[in-house]
Amino acid sequence: MTRSHWLTAIIITGVFLLAASCGTSPVSLENNTSDNYPIREYSLERNPNVNVWGAGLNFINAQNNKESSDLDIRYLVENDTFAYDIKFYTVKVYFNDGSGNVKSEGCPAMLLSGNSRGCQIGTGIDFFSSYTVAAQTDINKLDHEPMVNYASCLNGKGQHDRDLLFAEIDKCIIGQRFRTVRLVIPEGKTESEVQPVFLIETADKGYVKFMVKRFKGDPPNEQKTTVIWQILSVKN
Repeated sequence: MTRSHWLTAIIITGVFLLAASCGTSPVSLENNTSDNYPIREYSLERNPNVNVWGAGLNFINAQNNKESSDLDIRYLVENDTFAYDIKFYTVKVYFNDGSGNVKSEGCPAMLLSGNSRGCQIGTGIDFFSSYTVAAQTDINKLDHEPMVNYASCLNGKGQHDRDLLFAEIDKCIIGQRFRTVRLVIPEGKTESEVQPVFLIETADKGYVKFMVKRFKGDPPNEQKTTVIWQILSVKN
């Protein structure tokens, strides 16, 4: 059984009001329709003992208007050649608590590939639903992110140092900003109302809206993180 069988995939279709032409984009684009590009929703394993090398998310591929498949997302193996736009990767980090005892925790992060760019465009599931066209002002904000050098964040015991790795990941566009231990959720708000929404320019030079819908599932799915995305436009 491949690791891709561990993910839960749900394809959601909806009707969205689409407007604007593709003339403001720097490449020739085909506007999205919900019939062609439904919202993709996946629950991804966060446990580093299960998701060892990360889960690769490939937003634009030959199956975008069909059933979800391994072309959308795949649990990676060492030296994998899967062409992902984002990798969801978790390692265990170590730190000393207030009493000097060594503690550990998982450090999940969303990392852009070197061929992708991104930026935050809003917050919350309502914003995600209402954002139907990649605005030129947002396209202008897209940027690459530095590669996280996990090897440089090892301590003397060969373990990932939490402070060193957090400092590296916090330079990323998404990084670990979706984690509920770091996400500020005001009183009266839910997680889905404040999770950041991102615009991603894929390696194929298309545009996708992306967000973490839920960082931690209900029992027995506490170790799963739910993500959603929808293609806004693809290069002709």
